[in-house]
Amino acid sequence: MLINSIVNLAALPDLSRIGSILMMLIFISVLIIAHELGHFLVARRCGMKVERFGFGLPFGPTLWSRKIGDVEYCVHACLFGGYVSFPDDDPDNPLPKDSPQRFENQPLLNRFLVMIAGVAVNAVLGWVILFSVFSIWGHPTKEAERKVLVAGFQGSHSPAMQAGLHNGDEIFRVNSHSILGKDYVEMVEKVKRYMASGHGSAIPLEIKRSNHLLVLQVLPNQQGRIGVHLGAVQKYEPVKSPIEAATLTTKFLVDVVVKQFEAFGKLFSGQMDIRELAGPIRIVDEGANMINMNGIQTGLMLTSIISVILAVMNLLPVPALDGGHIFFLLIEAMKGSPVRQEFRERVTQAGFLGMLGLIAFILLNDINNTFFNVMK
Repeated sequence: MLINSIVNLAALPDLSRIGSILMMLIFISVLIIAHELGHFLVARRCGMKVERFGFGLPFGPTLWSRKIGDVEYCVHACLFGGYVSFPDDDPDNPLPKDSPQRFENQPLLNRFLVMIAGVAVNAVLGWVILFSVFSIWGHPTKEAERKVLVAGFQGSHSPAMQAGLHNGDEIFRVNSHSILGKDYVEMVEKVKRYMASGHGSAIPLEIKRSNHLLVLQVLPNQQGRIGVHLGAVQKYEPVKSPIEAATLTTKFLVDVVVKQFEAFGKLFSGQMDIRELAGPIRIVDEGANMINMNGIQTGLMLTSIISVILAVMNLLPVPALDGGHIFFLLIEAMKGSPVRQEFRERVTQAGFLGMLGLIAFILLNDINNTFFNVMK
């Protein structure tokens, strides 16, 4: 995320974009910390000893570390997650093996509550954030204003940026063609179609900037792309009461969960390309575009959606995720004894390596989509 920020800061001419990137970084960081804080607080409440509370994954340098009480708090350079470390995680820990402060010696219910706490915090936090947005700004309608605006750029040398386009420019004509349509979606399709009609030559763009009309010449790259994000001004409808806001919030997030499982189905059935998966770089980039275009409320809405998706993802019975640990606890509850520690460790380690591989793939995919795969 930091690399993406630095590159984008160098590429953008206005400070608003810088602020939007930093804002999204803070929002995502809050979600990670809140998740781990859920595990931490419930563990302490149950009388478990926590050795370390970490923000970021423990790879590479540690940016900051301090021991407060009996817990070491750390911030790692790899800011793509977090963790809560128990004495059980260290075979050389001096705490007696039969100590009730160890995670493994706690009652099954306590261990379950610790593992489910992070998921619960993300779900509740996502709901609260979205409820606040709907209560303050209103509920977003399905319609957007009939305007196509420049919402950001891909890379520091995109053809659109080289031509002099700025964030917030409104596009009127492309290659002498009007883009007026019945709605925003149709207008965006016209922009893309007329961009592709240039056949490698410079394309005139008629834009509106600060109530002034300008014509800029944009030369697409070899793939016929100019490296620009397009956006719209979202319309909002005020809610009448907190009850209506709560109802709309719940319905909205239920739809998010349903669509997430539909996406899983398409991914596993081959209907969706795995390269469409977005990671932290693209999330921060897109969130910054949304904030620039429609205000902080859109960044908060995206944060709410991510928080709920994190809750859903962490519930999946995948080793190394909370859902994997919960799955082992459910097996223990059914058979009356814990799953063999050696087996759990091997499966969890395999799952962790798989997760690292997936994270690496998503990050590389993010970098490619953000800086090299310049969109139309």
